[in-house]
Amino acid sequence: MTFYPVENKILKNLKKGEISIGLELYTGSEALVEILGYTGFDFYMLDMEHAPVSIENMRHLIRAADAANISTIVRVAENDYSLIARGVEEGAQGIIVPHISSAQDARKAIDSMRYPPEGKKGSCSSIRASSYSTSDWDDYLDYHSNNVMFIPLIEDIDGVNNAEYIFRELKPGLDAVLFGRGDLAQQLVKKGEKVNWDHPFVLEAYDKILELSKKYDIPTVAVSWPKVSIKTAREVLDSGSKILLYSIDEIMFYDQCKKIIKELK
Repeated sequence: MTFYPVENKILKNLKKGEISIGLELYTGSEALVEILGYTGFDFYMLDMEHAPVSIENMRHLIRAADAANISTIVRVAENDYSLIARGVEEGAQGIIVPHISSAQDARKAIDSMRYPPEGKKGSCSSIRASSYSTSDWDDYLDYHSNNVMFIPLIEDIDGVNNAEYIFRELKPGLDAVLFGRGDLAQQLVKKGEKVNWDHPFVLEAYDKILELSKKYDIPTVAVSWPKVSIKTAREVLDSGSKILLYSIDEIMFYDQCKKIIKELK
């Protein structure tokens, strides 16, 4: 056998009814990925939308993650075939696509990341995800179809209004949905107002996503927001989410630095 499958820890935990805890990675540091794996995090989200992470950097980060037994979820910059396909081919266990606002958006992303007959992704056996294997290509296709998650990011007013149609495009037992509370709250700001992270529409939208999650058996990925704390994280998990993105590596480092200076000076 020349194809070496990598375990998707999120899916493993979901099957056992357990939560998965992850962290958003903006720094692009392989060392931090290893540390997350060694300390017990289940996954990390590699941000390629807001952070300066290259395709080459992504490949090294996923290698580090595989070695440290932590799953990689890549958030691509946009709903683009090339970006999504490269994330899949480098071996990510899931792809987050931002600003999914309709069933058509979801289908476009699925077509970019899944092979026929489920999608329209072009095939090439000489890729890292398949262990560069030609002889075991069918084994890789079976693995890919059952282990690589599509996670649409619903973060726009249209996305909330079309949420049920988006859920219908997803695959139970494999896919998940991420609710973008921050972007949605920003969209609702009127001139002269401050961002209201707890805007009634945002809270209603979150409840709607959770209800659809139960209806379609599609788990939600939740964020400890707007206040990052263990208390907030527990509240998010108690609301029904099984997958938690606790914080961002840069924010955690920033907060820890502030705490050190405050207490020592």
